[in-house]
Amino acid sequence: MKCYPNRYSTKLLNIANAAQVNATTNGTGYRLLPDEADGQSNAAQDYKVFAYLNVTGGTAPTAQVVVQGSVDGVLWFDLATGTQRNAAGAYTEVLDPANVGLFPWVRARVVLGGTANPSVDVTAELVSTGGFQLATS
Repeated sequence: MKCYPNRYSTKLLNIANAAQVNATTNGTGYRLLPDEADGQSNAAQDYKVFAYLNVTGGTAPTAQVVVQGSVDGVLWFDLATGTQRNAAGAYTEVLDPANVGLFPWVRARVVLGGTANPSVDVTAELVSTGGFQLATS
């Protein structure tokens, strides 16, 4: 897969270090709109999610990035699950939601757990081999 992160990418979830969360948080659900003008057929278009997760504090903390898809923007299905992190630290990962192009809606979420949840900041960026747009309706 060839990725053009500066050309075909957008953030699905962006929680800044200054605004860390300590509870499971769902990103905004977006309608995925492929760009027909790019010459890339929708069936051949490939997507990846580049995730950055910074975990701090907590007792026996767990943190994980999940990419979800939906047919209606209401009922969500897990398409790709990142590695569950069990210690403080900064982590990067590429998630491969192989079926993201089959669902008209996509979102990212961060799932937290432990005896006492950690605080996290996280970025999940959707990257594709072709152009696309995201809409909230």
